[in-house]
Amino acid sequence: MPGKKDPQWQRTEINATYNTPSVTLLNTPVCRLQFDIENDLTPPILMYYRLSNFFQNHRRYVKSFDQSQLNGDAQSVKQIKAGDCSPLDIDDASGKPYYPCGLIANSIFNDTLNSPQFLNPTDGSSNPTEYTMTNSGIAWSSDKDLYKVSKYSTGDVVPPLNWRKRYGDSYNDSNPLPDLHSDEAFQVWMRTAGLPTFSKLSLRQDDKSKIMKRGRYQVDIWNGMFFFSL
Repeated sequence: MPGKKDPQWQRTEINATYNTPSVTLLNTPVCRLQFDIENDLTPPILMYYRLSNFFQNHRRYVKSFDQSQLNGDAQSVKQIKAGDCSPLDIDDASGKPYYPCGLIANSIFNDTLNSPQFLNPTDGSSNPTEYTMTNSGIAWSSDKDLYKVSKYSTGDVVPPLNWRKRYGDSYNDSNPLPDLHSDEAFQVWMRTAGLPTFSKLSLRQDDKSKIMKRGRYQVDIWNGMFFFSL
C-alpha cells in the first residue's frame, strides 16, 4: 500500500480507569503498537496474545486446580488440601482456601489488549476511530460448561495472591467472588497449552458488516495489573 510504514512500538504511561470493585484511576504502563493492514479484512477477525518460554505443560502446573471448586462446589479446607492445588491451596494468614486455587489460576495472563484504533480514517477526520472487538465468545462452549457460579460465601475463601491488586485481601459484599462462569478470558487461560510457546485468543469481531479497512492501526496493551471484561 502507498506510504506503508514498518510496524512500530513505544512504551508510555496513561491514567487508566479500571473497573475494580471500586472504580480506580491509576497511572499505567502501556505498550503501544502501530502497524498497517494492507487490505480490507472481513470478519471473523481474531486477536491473540503469544507467550514464549512459559511451560503450561509442566507436570505440577497442569494439574494444579480443583475441578469441583470450579464447578461451583464449596470445597472445604480439608478437601482443598487433599487435592492438587498445592502450593496455592490454603492461605497461611487466614487459613481459608484460595478461590480459585492452584498455580494455573494464580498465573493468569492479565495484560489488557484494547480494541485497535484506526489512525487514518477516510472520512477526512483526523481523529482515530475504534475498531470494536470483544472478549465475548473467545472460549470454547465445552470449556464454559466446566465453570459454574460458586456456592461459596464471600467470607469462606480469599483471592489468590496475584489477584489481590484487583480484589484486595478478601472477598466481601462490596467485593464479591469472581464470576468464573462468565469470565471467558479465565476459561481460555485455564485450557493449558502443550508447548512452551503458545497463542491464546483475546479479542474477536464476528459481525461481517464490520469491515476492518486497510490503513494504519494502533493497539494499546495495558500492563498486567488487573484483569476485567471489556
